[in-house]
Amino acid sequence: MAVEKWRHYLQRQEFIILTDHRSLAYLAEQNLHSDMQRKAMTRLMGLQFKIKYRKGKDNMAADALSRVAHMFAIQAISMVQPQWIQEVLNSCTFDPHAQQLLSQLAIHSPDDKGYRLDQGLIKKNELIWIGNNSTLQTKLIAACHLSQNEETL
Repeated sequence: MAVEKWRHYLQRQEFIILTDHRSLAYLAEQNLHSDMQRKAMTRLMGLQFKIKYRKGKDNMAADALSRVAHMFAIQAISMVQPQWIQEVLNSCTFDPHAQQLLSQLAIHSPDDKGYRLDQGLIKKNELIWIGNNSTLQTKLIAACHLSQNEETL
């Protein structure tokens, strides 16, 4: 990424790439076997450069970056969840039948009628159980019709 960003400066003269990976020091001289190696060399083509190996402790900047990379891997997972799912979950708190089903499914899921608990939602045959909240039912029907109309436009 750095080569692409600074390419217009790097084209002017020879530059040195310092690495703490010994095998990368011979990248220009070896057969390229992986897609990553080929991609790296493609980006370096046309540039005058030297790759020099420096031990991690002597190459503090690269060593520091390689040591903290694992800390940034995946520490947050984001999920897209439609707003109506939260409304379905909220509606269960005021529905006595839903509360009874939830308490039964917390002990044994799926039950003998085919209801099961899936990430807090009550499902039966892969369908989400909505309950007797007519306002929510109307809202979901309207949202489904609206989304189908948008797909055909």
